[in-house]
Amino acid sequence: MPKMADTVKPASQATVMVVNPDPVRREYLTQRLTASGHEVESFDSARAAIERLAPPRYTVVLVVHHELDNMTALEFIDEIRARGVFLPTIVTVPPHAVDAAVEAIRRGATDVLEEPLDDRDLEESIAVALAQAGKLVIAAG
Repeated sequence: MPKMADTVKPASQATVMVVNPDPVRREYLTQRLTASGHEVESFDSARAAIERLAPPRYTVVLVVHHELDNMTALEFIDEIRARGVFLPTIVTVPPHAVDAAVEAIRRGATDVLEEPLDDRDLEESIAVALAQAGKLVIAAG
């Protein structure tokens, strides 16, 4: 059985779950985050991500707002919360999608980033999510 210290990531690293149906964007995000020192597991569907969601395996969830196999990012947040998983969640939205951004925050997203993503903004958002991760309760997988 690993000790708690063995499972905790350094403050600058995260294990990021990327949920994006677009294979090109998903691969770009995976490569970008890996190059920054993060561990990444990517999924093309919300259902596949939910099936693998098991804290403390992941420390941050990055999900695109677009349709994810009959589920939006907002419904994805609702679903993982209903399962007792309260991980920092970053939602990406199309330009000028103010309503979607506000609703994502209301439903528990840690941050909302406008597409196209700026690498520096993404890293800052992950750093904030990591800082907040210690304050969040992870109830069950």
